[in-house]
Amino acid sequence: MGIRKRSYYFEELVRGVDYACQSAEILYTSLKRFEPEHLKEMMSTLHNIEHTADEAKHDFIYTLSQALFPPLAREDIHHLIQTIDDVTDNVEDVLMRVFMFNIQVIRPEAIQFAALIVSCCGKLKEVMKELRHFRRSSRIYGLIVEINTLEEEADRLYVDTMRELYCNRLDPVETLAWTETFDRMEKCCDCCEHAANAVEKILMKNSFRLLTPSQN
Repeated sequence: MGIRKRSYYFEELVRGVDYACQSAEILYTSLKRFEPEHLKEMMSTLHNIEHTADEAKHDFIYTLSQALFPPLAREDIHHLIQTIDDVTDNVEDVLMRVFMFNIQVIRPEAIQFAALIVSCCGKLKEVMKELRHFRRSSRIYGLIVEINTLEEEADRLYVDTMRELYCNRLDPVETLAWTETFDRMEKCCDCCEHAANAVEKILMKNSFRLLTPSQN
């Protein structure tokens, strides 16, 4: 295994988030323009992205295990790429639940949630692009805060949606189906926040000081 350039590690992290972004866009489109007859096809597309992401992750981890001098602590890079992969996995799980529970009509809150997932993934990709320059980046901390804010918005949407779901006393099967689906959607945003928090820990370990929002 040859020595990898420093940029390789950061490029692979960006690529990992790009898979999550692709998956989130497909999820949003699938729910926004919902066609139950095309659901299997969209699931197959999502699964192919998830499978490709898994293969890329395993190759990256193997390269990392052989590296003499990775640009960051080996365990920090490993944890970060795993949390990124969790995002892609959970996005796929959302569409799987729509299929498994035979959901025929998409609730408007689900489309709102999907849009938040797209936003979270997009901001996470920006964070990864900034990571290679973290010691002099004036944006990275602000982007992490934006992801935290989006995750809080997702939490509020989740609580309000679940309350409405159970107060309106829908059919029990429909209630269960949407409970499971919204649980997974909320977890997508949580995973984005976990990845952002992992980056923040890396900053704290490797920077003399962390730029505050007032310095952006």
